[in-house]
Amino acid sequence: MKLVGREQELRVLRTAVRAVPGLVLVVGEAGAGKSRLVAEVQSSHAGRWLVGQCRPVEDQVPLAPVIEALGEPVLRSGTRHAVFSSVLDQLASAGPTVLQIEDLHWADPGTLQLLRFLAGRLPRELLLIGTYRQEDTHHAGEITALAGCVPVGVRATEIRLRPLDRTGVQELAAELLGVKSLPPALAGELLARTGGLPFVVEELLRDESFGRGAIDSAAFVRALAAKPAPVAVRASLTIRLQQVPDFCREVIRAAAVLDAPAPEAILGAVAEVSGCQLTTAMDTGLARGLVGEPKPGLFDLRHALARRAIYETIPPDEVRRLHRRAATALAAVEPPDHGQIARHSRFGGSLRDWMIHAELAADQARARGEHAVAAARLTEMLEVEALPWGDRARLAVKLGRAAGPTGDWAQAVSLMKAVLAGSTARSASRGRLRLGVGVLLQEQAGQVGAGRHELTAAIAELGEDPESAAWALSALAVPEFGAESIAEQRGWLERALLLIGDEAEGDAQFAVRRNRARYRLALGEPDDADGVEAAGALAWLGHDRRSSALLERAAEVGGSPGKAVIAATRARLDFAAGDWPGLADRLARARVEASRLPVVRAELDLVDGRLRLAQGDIAGGKELLESVLAATECGPWPLRVAAVAALGRYRGEGLMDECLALVRRKDGWAWAGELIVCAVAVRDDSDRLAAEFAAAVSDRDAPAAAASLSLVRALVEDSVELFGAAAEQYRALGRRYDECVALEGRGVRLLGAGQHEELVSVANTYEAMGARGDARRCREVLREAGVAVSPKRGRRGYGNALSPRELEVARLAADGLSNSRIAAKLTLSVSTVEDHLSHAMRKLEVRSRHDLAPLITH
Repeated sequence: MKLVGREQELRVLRTAVRAVPGLVLVVGEAGAGKSRLVAEVQSSHAGRWLVGQCRPVEDQVPLAPVIEALGEPVLRSGTRHAVFSSVLDQLASAGPTVLQIEDLHWADPGTLQLLRFLAGRLPRELLLIGTYRQEDTHHAGEITALAGCVPVGVRATEIRLRPLDRTGVQELAAELLGVKSLPPALAGELLARTGGLPFVVEELLRDESFGRGAIDSAAFVRALAAKPAPVAVRASLTIRLQQVPDFCREVIRAAAVLDAPAPEAILGAVAEVSGCQLTTAMDTGLARGLVGEPKPGLFDLRHALARRAIYETIPPDEVRRLHRRAATALAAVEPPDHGQIARHSRFGGSLRDWMIHAELAADQARARGEHAVAAARLTEMLEVEALPWGDRARLAVKLGRAAGPTGDWAQAVSLMKAVLAGSTARSASRGRLRLGVGVLLQEQAGQVGAGRHELTAAIAELGEDPESAAWALSALAVPEFGAESIAEQRGWLERALLLIGDEAEGDAQFAVRRNRARYRLALGEPDDADGVEAAGALAWLGHDRRSSALLERAAEVGGSPGKAVIAATRARLDFAAGDWPGLADRLARARVEASRLPVVRAELDLVDGRLRLAQGDIAGGKELLESVLAATECGPWPLRVAAVAALGRYRGEGLMDECLALVRRKDGWAWAGELIVCAVAVRDDSDRLAAEFAAAVSDRDAPAAAASLSLVRALVEDSVELFGAAAEQYRALGRRYDECVALEGRGVRLLGAGQHEELVSVANTYEAMGARGDARRCREVLREAGVAVSPKRGRRGYGNALSPRELEVARLAADGLSNSRIAAKLTLSVSTVEDHLSHAMRKLEVRSRHDLAPLITH
């Protein structure tokens, strides 16, 4: 395997080897690769190369490494000068020779004296190389003084090997794993665990648990976390620990148990070492390279594997004692780190303290937005079945609130239901539990009926908790769910607002305000809506640019289910905008994000179904849209209504009538424009429906409904001018596909008057957009009218070569620009940038944008 990350040091050593006579000292901590560096030069050296090894034994034979190197007995009788002169004579008569003495930090005094003697009298063809660890020797000064012994005009070279940086670790790991490049995040993880020491990296990645070839990042991180410290690393550290005083060893053990950077005082408290001994222990640990100072005043072991290796050598009873001391010491610090205290309490056997601090840690994590961390802690605590029911209920309620933003609703609901089953007596605690279950079932699980049942039952048990009752009422009041009329839901919302008040701030207040905003959005009253859900609702209303801006802001925060919701809303916007290149790929990727979110999957299926219908895949489109109907029997209603509108003539009027009744019951005209367009085209009472729609949306802030109204009027009045007006409105909204639909209606009417150019143009626009099925429909109409048409030639294909746009996007990504910055620079949508980048990475056979730079020429 090639030497990685040591190019400069290798050049220096090669130069020194050619400049004989001379002295080279290679210094670096254990695992830095001193021997490996010298071996790389030795492998291509034609002359005689002698190697001797110093060893960490007290009764080492004097001059043992020199005896080993020369391969024959060295005269040990007579005066010291006679012995040294004999060695010098042997080396001088040997011709071109390199004498390499390894690990001089363990050299006996006689060997050091001999090396000083040789350095001062270097034969003309002798190069002397010594390797050592500065941190592991009491006579570092004697070793470095060798350079001062060489005669004038003879070169003395010192090569210091420092740990590899992130790039070096990345290159070494890629070489070991047989991949082109390792993702930077994984390189950072390896750097943190190994301290950048090549030996440790190699030992860690030596076995097959990490696989070879393509890297699965999640599996790689799991394998890193599960892997024990390599035997060689553990053995090396054990030897080094044996060379320090007992009190220093105790401090280093304390650092291994703490598992995080800590002040000197905390280390001393855990180790029960203080005063001068603590100062000496810290000085020794730092000097020997066992302890590092990652931040001023905070000390830790050099890397994660060192912590694990030392931790694994501590007897179990001592481990428990050290953890208890750590919990006590950390509890005295302000502000307390409850997560660390909980961890040490648990491993120290203090179950009660663990429960107290773990709950506080979960509260802290959720306040920081680390919902997955909070949910994991609460789940772990709920596995303790011995807890009283009241404690389990409190923790389960918190779990429901933490699990919501993570999208991992299934385990939370299961645990919460198990806790509910533990008590049948009506109480506010049960009510809060049922509220949590109901919200997760309705909002994430797609089990709307079951969720609303739990919400209704919760209200009956929350008489003593008006804020939670208000939350449940407001959740029932969201118009996109449930069969109730808008009047009944308005009543629930008004009750919620009365119960919640204006003073307190908390989860319930936030939820009620959020649900009130959702209520208003459903009625076409967007106000100052914000957040991912608001972006989705704004897209239904036709405020596409506002929606897109909210998605951009939300994407910077990330997280699941937000990431999946963003992808689904963006897919709807892309479909409407006619931004279809790569849309199918984006939908496939989004489905992975939405794997645990049935409602989001239904939204993706809606877009995919409409896309397939437009492309001419009628069977595939119908199948997807039917799945949307199956998933939305109790809501979300905008999804169901849009699916019915898309199915249109394929399902008959029965389902359409059902949806029209729903729209009237929910006052959902603001988001039902496509359904009304579809309905007036097939119903006998189209005049009355058009008038009803016009009256309903006249005072709504719903641009999509306003454009739909123009299209409805065009259909009812069979007006070329109104079709054109509708197309203009859709164009102003940035909805190219709907604009084409309106222009198609105009073109058909103009064709009847003998003007075929408009419909030909629409067919070509459909074709260019990717709506081949729609284009085919237009051409069939033209042919029936006697107009000869043929499909417009598509764009040039590039095969496995990058298109000019793909190359342009890849270059900017390789330069470090984010997708949003690339989109702004090239005046493209973010989705189009993602598509071009995905195609470029596939063609170049790379898995990460960070791997593009070496393959892209500027």
